[in-house]
Amino acid sequence: MIRVGLAGGAGFGRVHRANLARLSELGRTRLVGIADPAGPPADLEPGVRHFPTLTELLSAEHPDVVIIATPIHTHAPLAEEAFRAGAHVYLEKPPVASMAEYDRLAAVAAETGLSCQIGFQALGSLALPRISALVAGGVIGEPQLITGLGVWSRDRAYFQRSPWSGRRRLDGHQVSDGVATNALAHAVAQALRIAGIDTLDQIHAVRTELYRANLDNESDDTTWIRVDRRDALPVSVALTLCGPGNDQPPVVSVIGSEGRLDLQYTVDVLTVDHDGSRQTDTFGRIDLTENLLDHLADGTPLISALAGHAPYMAVLEAIQASDPLPLTDGVDIQGVGPSARPVIKDVEHWARRAAEGGEGFFAAGTPWADPVALATWFPHR
Repeated sequence: MIRVGLAGGAGFGRVHRANLARLSELGRTRLVGIADPAGPPADLEPGVRHFPTLTELLSAEHPDVVIIATPIHTHAPLAEEAFRAGAHVYLEKPPVASMAEYDRLAAVAAETGLSCQIGFQALGSLALPRISALVAGGVIGEPQLITGLGVWSRDRAYFQRSPWSGRRRLDGHQVSDGVATNALAHAVAQALRIAGIDTLDQIHAVRTELYRANLDNESDDTTWIRVDRRDALPVSVALTLCGPGNDQPPVVSVIGSEGRLDLQYTVDVLTVDHDGSRQTDTFGRIDLTENLLDHLADGTPLISALAGHAPYMAVLEAIQASDPLPLTDGVDIQGVGPSARPVIKDVEHWARRAAEGGEGFFAAGTPWADPVALATWFPHR
């Protein structure tokens, strides 16, 4: 039975606790301690010790695996501390807050020989191999573009839930919060996986178009990203947290000359559209914590290994390289107090055109878009 320590008992830590309880019933894990400076959760499991710091948890319990579900800017130091203590790591997304932190953590993982799974849970979808088979079989003709589209709505309370939310930096630390680096980060990771982009040297450039309609925030909430791969399909993703409020599952698509594949990645629903017909199937998903346990038991390959996320970190770095443009045109503030939220007029329409046109909001003719928001980031320069 694998002994597990958890850093961060509230927030998404509760999801991990529920999953660990399930795995405990299967005889696979035992949660031995929770580290949280905010104090023990009110619903702390019987027999599970609370520690104010991960240092104390590691010293007292010597867990085999540490799950880190803490603020973004704490990921790197906590993961390194866990590695140095001899524990394998499950690290929530985004992995870390900068490429420099990623490079350092990857070096520590290699030095210690320990494993690190990154919590992009949607990568466990069994729809992904099906997409690969359909593309390889020519079902949608010649693939032309891989896209991501996410239109969600988040109110002021969402951004006030913690000091780091909506921030790029906090107390001298890079935080890198934002629509593509937190709430809808899975859309980027999923699109990169479908594109087969898993090393930094595959990327020629990352183009961004960043806006913030939440004027009290530093981070981007309405964003277009294009990843240009050397001699291969580009990836074009448009995301917003300023939708009308009827949040739908985000979609990652492969658009071909004779049809398209659309994966609603939060629910693992794949729609195949070709020859005038549509077929929809729902797929299962491999749990990433179980995948990590299998990896430790018998060498099963990790689904979301730290080493494969340099391209995602390139996207994060590109986003942090330029500031989002404040957006007021076409923005309606709905609600009051903590429930107040900006809604960008027709944002779903324009986000779809930005993603599927492959050139962003301004090129799509979006009324509120500004070329000043466009930037290009190159790796290794």
